[in-house]
Amino acid sequence: MTDYSDRIVDRLPEFDERSRKFSAVADIEDKPLRSKQWECDVYNDQGREGACVGFAWTHELAAKPRPIKRDAAFAIEIYNRARQLDQWEGENYSGTSVLAGVKALQEIKNSKGNPLIREYRWAFGTEDVLRTLGWKGPVILGIEWHSSQYNPDENGRIWLNGDVVGGHAIMAKGIDIVWKDPEGPETFDNVDDLKSLIRLHNSWGPDWGIGGDAWFTVYELNYLLGRDGEACIPTRRAKE
Repeated sequence: MTDYSDRIVDRLPEFDERSRKFSAVADIEDKPLRSKQWECDVYNDQGREGACVGFAWTHELAAKPRPIKRDAAFAIEIYNRARQLDQWEGENYSGTSVLAGVKALQEIKNSKGNPLIREYRWAFGTEDVLRTLGWKGPVILGIEWHSSQYNPDENGRIWLNGDVVGGHAIMAKGIDIVWKDPEGPETFDNVDDLKSLIRLHNSWGPDWGIGGDAWFTVYELNYLLGRDGEACIPTRRAKE
């Protein structure tokens, strides 16, 4: 079994207060929560490059509902441009932010000259992430990464144990909700956060986890979002 503990995780937290005006769920707040999986058949592998932001965004582009497939070279291009756009000057640091990554994508045009991503928004908290995953599409998470998360177990489960080794950008592509009361309302208060699972699509190739994917609980998502975590989704995309 491959040991992934030598992979570099270098997402850096960067929050712009102006983002609070751009909620991902402003138009779907009345919709019930639901389980949903978004297909993505691209597994760009960052290898030992510390470019998770660029690779996570290539996977978001490649996923349904409107897939635009790009390769690892494109991911590196996005990562390098993001480092020029983020809040840190010079090059004496490793990594970049989810925010800078999506800004870099806005500069990239499709064959018709339109930006690949016209608009992006943010999920502010766990309930927002679940509703966004249920109705709009995959979400790019910027989260702390613990040493235990490098290597999922035989069931594709990752656990939050051990030391924090850095920050990682990774795509959440699905939610499997288990209700506390199966006959109860489809609301956040009825979500069993210890049994409901977030499906993650990583950038370490198809052999990581189960076919390149892994799962953690909604409870763990909530914990990570509370520790400088973030969740971003494009809301207006161009066609290929």
